[in-house]
Amino acid sequence: MIRRKIIFTFFFAIVAYVVYGLFISQSDFRIIAPSLEVADPPGFYDYRGVINVHSDASTGTGSVDDIIKSAQEADLDFLFLTDFNAFERDTSAEGYHNKLFVFIDGEYSYLDSRLLNLNATTRDHLLGPGQSQALFADMLSQKSRSAQRGFFVLAHPTIDGFAWSGPYPPGLDGMEIVNLKSVWQDTWKHARGSLLWSLLIYPFHSDLAVARLFSRSGLNEIPIWDRLTKTRHMSGYLGSDAEQRIQSLGNDLKFPQYETIFRMAQNHILLKSELTGNAANDRAKIVQAIEKGQLYMSMDILANPKGFNAVIKAKNENVYPIGSIVNFQKTMALVVRLPDKPVVPFEIVLFRNGERIASSKNPTWEHALESPGTYRVEVRVRPLFPFPDNNLWVPWIFTNPFYVE
Repeated sequence: MIRRKIIFTFFFAIVAYVVYGLFISQSDFRIIAPSLEVADPPGFYDYRGVINVHSDASTGTGSVDDIIKSAQEADLDFLFLTDFNAFERDTSAEGYHNKLFVFIDGEYSYLDSRLLNLNATTRDHLLGPGQSQALFADMLSQKSRSAQRGFFVLAHPTIDGFAWSGPYPPGLDGMEIVNLKSVWQDTWKHARGSLLWSLLIYPFHSDLAVARLFSRSGLNEIPIWDRLTKTRHMSGYLGSDAEQRIQSLGNDLKFPQYETIFRMAQNHILLKSELTGNAANDRAKIVQAIEKGQLYMSMDILANPKGFNAVIKAKNENVYPIGSIVNFQKTMALVVRLPDKPVVPFEIVLFRNGERIASSKNPTWEHALESPGTYRVEVRVRPLFPFPDNNLWVPWIFTNPFYVE
């Protein structure tokens, strides 16, 4: 009798799980109605891509060719491959692959943390784990260095096992303010049930399983970034940390797929002129925008953000893009434009020196700036997630700061 009850209970649970799974598989939580044609914001061109991707040359499971194919399937415009401690790396794949521009760079161990070295055109500082430690320390202690050595971004600065400790050196150019691996790890650490729930619903709706985790889990880097940008330029990036690899019971599972990660969240650079297909010129445009922080980060899984922009307008009608350093004027205003009005509750939030100072529920918003400071914008939304996440707010867009002096 007891055995029969156990079997019945188990059978009922399986049926309920499948029925709920079929129900949520029909869930459409896109926050903007899809459009056949998505326009760039006025005066700019929006290009999207990912940073911090690992192949089977280091900690990933996919070949470079497979990763490039996945990036093309995700409709990316640029891709930064950053294999771990790649002191000797094959750069033959660097350049254009149809409309996708591929950069072959590296992620390196430094002290107990990890550094992304992007756009390095020389290897004279990449001499192996031992010698490079001293060279990295010397370069990071200085505010400027040879452009050939590229720029340095601190990867996942709060992730367990590799968290940064101590002062942030003056030669550090940027940091990952969102790292997808940190999101999973932080959720497992602080909300294990939520991560398990996502794993359960993943077979029925993979996008929902991922999107619901961004309710602020794993975004511990943002307060650090806000503190640093009060006094210095520090570009922020979204790190995919894509490996297509997760350990389970001692085995490596190829999960989540590269394409899934690439579609999930992206960096969007905003250029004042188009990419033309000229590799040398386009490389310079992409790198300059990324290094200056002329970009915003988006959870593209919620909606295509193309058309979004935030600029500062001055009384002389000059327009300053995201990442700009500008002198304060009394008639300055920060103008934010969403690609369309979301079909769900949303909020545009303006931060100054890390403190929330204003917000709006209009898709186009102009806010007068009353004093110097470091300003950035977030867009938060409440998607139409099914129960039990129907009241969950998640971040959609983060801009890099404007430095108003």
